[in-house]
Amino acid sequence: MRTFILSLVMVLVAFNASFAGDAEDPADAFAKIYASLCLQHITNLDSLRGKLRDMPKLTPEQSMHFLAGNQGDAWPIADNTGTFVLALPSNKNICAVYARRADASKAERLFVALVGHSPAPMVSRLVRDERAHTPANGPTHTVSYEWSLPNAARKMLFTITTATSDDAQLQVLGSATMTSN
Repeated sequence: MRTFILSLVMVLVAFNASFAGDAEDPADAFAKIYASLCLQHITNLDSLRGKLRDMPKLTPEQSMHFLAGNQGDAWPIADNTGTFVLALPSNKNICAVYARRADASKAERLFVALVGHSPAPMVSRLVRDERAHTPANGPTHTVSYEWSLPNAARKMLFTITTATSDDAQLQVLGSATMTSN
């Protein structure tokens, strides 16, 4: 686990260095929020919940959509490019960031730059690359990468789903979770 944490910190430092200035558009903002909240805290989501304890949350009615029927909390994350939503279901080890509007292609490129290659000795593996069509969002693209150490029981799973339609209810959803074999 310690190697997981150290490797993740190294990736986050390198990623954040490439975003030294303020986010210029929603895709940049999404990537920064995803990296600084979900990825940085993936091994200890309770720590993130503690840090957010005094932040204003969405109402339970507003949170329902972002929690997909699970109990938990959701927070609006305001940025000069828009408002994003961070969701932390309480009964699952998952962190998700939602962007209503963002350049889907750019968000995917930033996501792959962040998680497409893991630091040694971890191994990054593309585990999902699917296209679909949904009534709410039109054409969608889902990409997932898994990071693991050789013979490790726990793995990190990073997923992004994007929608390119201007009429999509949601254009970017990124999640991070710890999984077990």
